[in-house]
Amino acid sequence: MKKLFLAICFILISATSLNAKVKEVLDKSQIPEPVAGNTAKSTQIKQVSPTELEKFLTDRLQKTVVKNPREVKSNNIFVEPSDLARKAAEEAQKGTFQRIYESAMQRVSNGEKPEQQRADVVKPEFMTSVEQQKQEWEAPDFPVIDITLPGGRKAMVPATEHIPYLMNGIEILPDGMVIFNETVVTVANGQKLKNGLTKILPKYIYSRNGETQKLSYAILSVDINGQEIPYKILEGIDNVLFVPQNEFNLEPGVYNYNFKYAVDNVLWDYGDFKEFYWDISGSYWNLVIAQSGATLTLPPGVAPLGQEVYIGSPLNLSADGVKSLHPSENTWGYAAQRAMFIGEGLHLIVSLPEDAVMPPTLFKRLTRIFDANGDIIIALLTLIMVLGSFIVSWHFIRAEKRLQKFSFPKNAAMMRFLLFNRYDLKSFASFLLDMYRKNIIDIQHAGETVLAVKRTDNLKNLSSAEQKALKQLFGNNEAVFNIHKNNMLKIRRAAQILEKEIKFRLRAFIFKLNGGYLFFSSCMLLCGELFISFLSTSPLQNFTILALTTLVMAAGIIIFRITPDKLWQNILYKAAGSLITAGAFVVMSALLSLSAVIIIMAILIIIACYMGIYGQRNGLLKPHIKEAAGLKEYLLKHHDNIILGREIANQQPYILALDMEEQFACKNNEYDKLGAVTEAIKKLGRK
Repeated sequence: MKKLFLAICFILISATSLNAKVKEVLDKSQIPEPVAGNTAKSTQIKQVSPTELEKFLTDRLQKTVVKNPREVKSNNIFVEPSDLARKAAEEAQKGTFQRIYESAMQRVSNGEKPEQQRADVVKPEFMTSVEQQKQEWEAPDFPVIDITLPGGRKAMVPATEHIPYLMNGIEILPDGMVIFNETVVTVANGQKLKNGLTKILPKYIYSRNGETQKLSYAILSVDINGQEIPYKILEGIDNVLFVPQNEFNLEPGVYNYNFKYAVDNVLWDYGDFKEFYWDISGSYWNLVIAQSGATLTLPPGVAPLGQEVYIGSPLNLSADGVKSLHPSENTWGYAAQRAMFIGEGLHLIVSLPEDAVMPPTLFKRLTRIFDANGDIIIALLTLIMVLGSFIVSWHFIRAEKRLQKFSFPKNAAMMRFLLFNRYDLKSFASFLLDMYRKNIIDIQHAGETVLAVKRTDNLKNLSSAEQKALKQLFGNNEAVFNIHKNNMLKIRRAAQILEKEIKFRLRAFIFKLNGGYLFFSSCMLLCGELFISFLSTSPLQNFTILALTTLVMAAGIIIFRITPDKLWQNILYKAAGSLITAGAFVVMSALLSLSAVIIIMAILIIIACYMGIYGQRNGLLKPHIKEAAGLKEYLLKHHDNIILGREIANQQPYILALDMEEQFACKNNEYDKLGAVTEAIKKLGRK
């Protein structure tokens, strides 16, 4: 895995947070079986004459100069997508290269002539745009300049932004790697090429069965006018872009770009033959291309079984206007015989023998699998680790082998809630006895009535809920409260305040108990997303987006799991949780494969479910429930000592809360208020 590790390190160092908005470039279609001897006849590449060049567009550029590469300033390089390409992408569901590939494959499969195919599939709006370009192309008056093309050849070209010359040298190596050496000459005037030229390339190739292969790119070198410029790779949803690492402004002038890069996994293996497809010129240049061509060099002794070359827009491909030649034993040449307008490209499809390249090694196959499915593999490993840790932890919790690191103070009402899982009138009565123990109130019999008499207004040592409950009972100025049915509304409101506090404290404690598990599982998930981000060309940006969308998705899942008592509230929470989760799912799907996003969502659901399981009575609360049961046993064991003195005042809130009031009845003890409070709550509970 050394090669994979080095590749990841290289991507991490060279990537930045620049966002690449790109479009789909390849897709499937029906591909014919290769036919031997289908190579076109050889002809020489035709040069563009001055007469043909006079048909270029008139533009505002009045003066242009050839820039020295040392004078090239720093700024970002980018090419705006053409309106034609953007409109075509919006009008059709399939991407540009997908439609190109499908149209070309259908033409080869059906054996139809270009004119027949063109009449069936061309969309009027696409053709109108090209026709408008042709009309502008024929404008008679515009300035021209002399330039030197690669090889020292002189040419007169229009002084307007365009690509006078594009040549792509393609070499298929014996191991299946493909090396591209692409030369692009541009005339810039500060309009579309304000910041220079960006190379847009496909991220996937497609088979006839709809399967995909992810391409692996490596930039070997990029130079402008002979000066090497560091470039980096940005990865979009369906495309990759070559952009410079350092930004620079591109002044008006003539520039000779040379892109040299390697692509792996670009040959599709159909079992009995292999196929190579490539858009030689690229269909997303927002510039007219005057001359374009390519050479294809195959491994020694390898000849193509068949080859097809097409020119035109995605919906108007034609074999006319393209020539082929065979200059040497293992090299073939292809040239466009006309200029290509915005949105048009030059497309090459070559069928090769099955043994044209060596079969990939085991390491290379594993590397390709990881390159294509790395996010799924890492997400799946994260899922296994998180789920495994929860299963092991749950085993220790059930076996009570986990040490309790946290505890919290428990009043009588909390003990009752832990032991019996309810809050009722006895819970409220234990609160009154607790206030008596703290010398806040006195509890007295007054005939058949039980009274709570306030002893002090100093409530600073009480919790906010206890203070609110007392205020609800006594109001602002009253000193006596009659524990009677006539005051049931006040009692119910005070009890609700105390119940909310009990449940809030318990939830907070459960969250504290779960904190270690939640922190561990969340860190595991974030580490998995971090490693997934390293597979992209912008790890920092991707990790930031993944982490934020994960938090949003987790919030959506938590909201979805909330179950309020009222039906309309329950529906509202479910709808809100579903929408939030779905939104995060869509955003995350823009960065990862669908399977990886589903796995990450499954991890979040597992974390939420286990947090709920751990918070149940047979989970992390089990020792605290046993503590309440142990207190009950302790009180019974020390029964005699408790009922004899003042200790009854300290323990009677717990005695009542744990349902032991009958065992501890002691009428001769002045501190005993159990009888009075028990009698009062019995009357309150009667209908």
